[in-house]
Amino acid sequence: MSAESRSVATGYVRTLLDAVQDSTHAPRRISSAAVLIEAGLAEAGFAPDLPHTPRLPHDVVSAIWLAALRLTGDAQLGLHVGEQVRPGSFDALGQLLMTCATLGEAAEQADRFAALVGGGGRFAARKESAGGIRLLYLPFDPDWPCRRQRVEAVLAATLTFTRWLSGTQILPRAVRFRHDTPETLSEHRRIFGLTPAFSAEDDSLLLGPETLALPVRQANPGLKAVLSGYVQAELARLNDDDPLRGRLADSLRAGLAAGQSPGIEAAAEALNLTPRTLQRRLAERDTSFQAEVNTLRCALAKDLLRGGDPSLSIAGIAARLGFADVANFHRAFKSWTGVTPAQWRETS
Repeated sequence: MSAESRSVATGYVRTLLDAVQDSTHAPRRISSAAVLIEAGLAEAGFAPDLPHTPRLPHDVVSAIWLAALRLTGDAQLGLHVGEQVRPGSFDALGQLLMTCATLGEAAEQADRFAALVGGGGRFAARKESAGGIRLLYLPFDPDWPCRRQRVEAVLAATLTFTRWLSGTQILPRAVRFRHDTPETLSEHRRIFGLTPAFSAEDDSLLLGPETLALPVRQANPGLKAVLSGYVQAELARLNDDDPLRGRLADSLRAGLAAGQSPGIEAAAEALNLTPRTLQRRLAERDTSFQAEVNTLRCALAKDLLRGGDPSLSIAGIAARLGFADVANFHRAFKSWTGVTPAQWRETS
C-alpha cells in the first residue's frame, strides 16, 4: 500500500461531517467548521472547510473522527455516518459500482478497488460454501482511533449503499463485530435489521446468494467498461506514487525469489540506506517495514493460491514466502484475510 493510499477519499470525510451536522443525537447542532477547529486543523488549512483535494491524510481523518465523537457524544456515530453514504462518498468507486449488473458483481469490484476510498484497512469479499459472500473489513492498525465507530461506519455504509444500488431493503444474514457489545443496541438493530454478534472472530456482513443476484438499478455495461479502466488507473497511480515503497517491494520480491526471509538489514542495503533511515522514512509514510512485508506477502499468497500451480502445496507457498513453517503462514494469512489459506483456495 502506497503512502497516498494511507489516506481517505475526501468525499467519505465529507459524509462524516454531514452526519455530524445533521445529527439528532448531539446536544446541539454542530457545524463542519466546529469539528475541524476542534480537531486542531485550522492552522493546517483544513478549517473552516476541507480543501478541494481528492484525498486527505490518514492522521487528519483520525483527528476529525476524534473531534466529531467528542462534540456529539454519540457512541453510535459510526452507524449514523454509514447511513449517510451516497455514490460521492466512495470517489470513483461509487460510480463504478452503480454500473455493475448485479450486487454480486458490485461486491467483487469493491473487493478489488476499495483502497480508493480509504487506506485504514482492507475490504474483502469472501465467497461462502453455501453460496453467499461475507464482506469483511480488516483494519491495519489494532490501536486505530475510534476503531469501533469507524468499523461500524464501514459495515453500515456497505449495507446502506447495497440497498441504494438495488432499491431494495436488503437484510443481511448475519453481522459480526470484533469489539465488545455496546451498552445499547437499538440503532444496530434498526440499521442492520437484526442483532449483530459481538466479540466475534471478524468484522463482517454476510449476504445470501439471493441478495447477490439482485440487479443494480442503474447497470450500464458500456459505462462500466470505461469507468473500470479509469478506476484501475487511479489505483495504479496510488500504488505508484511512492518510489521508495515500490523499490522496497521489488527488493523484497527478489529476496523471496532467492529463498531469503525478509529482513530489514538486507532490504535497507539493497536501497542504499541504513536500517534506521529506512525505518524513519517508512514511519514518515505512516507505515513500517513489517507492514510492507505483510502487504506484499498477502498479495503474493493470494496470487499463488488463486491462480498459481495447483500442485503447489500450502506448505510450499509458505516456504516460497519466507515463512519458517506452515503454522506461522496460516496465522498470518488468516489475520490478513479472515480465512485460512485452504479456505481462500477453495472459494477463489
